[in-house]
Amino acid sequence: MSLWHPMRLGQILAYDDTLKSAETTEEEKKYARISTKGAGIGFSALRIVVSLWTDDPSHMAYARIYIDDETTPRAELTSTSTTEETKEAIINILDLTPGIHYVRLKLYSAGGTAYNELFEIWGVV
Repeated sequence: MSLWHPMRLGQILAYDDTLKSAETTEEEKKYARISTKGAGIGFSALRIVVSLWTDDPSHMAYARIYIDDETTPRAELTSTSTTEETKEAIINILDLTPGIHYVRLKLYSAGGTAYNELFEIWGVV
């Protein structure tokens, strides 16, 4: 008997592939509206995949993930690469009320410019 189930791998909820950049001030660059109930299946977590890089390897690029109007990020991804690389985080969402929520990507750099292109949100059971 197999325990494999396609939802264990995740279901894509949102996708954005537009190039965005930010300097030393944290700025919201992308967001997606998601439902905590997808196709009748409640998700317990979100898998966030972003691309991130900087123009100056001596300064860290940051991508922070927030939900709704939270002031503390649910995840912080970093890079000192000068070429596009992917980073990912798993965010527990069991504390969210059922309904529509905003997943926000905020970008900044410790110096120089931070870049993001890929932004994927996956629902995970």
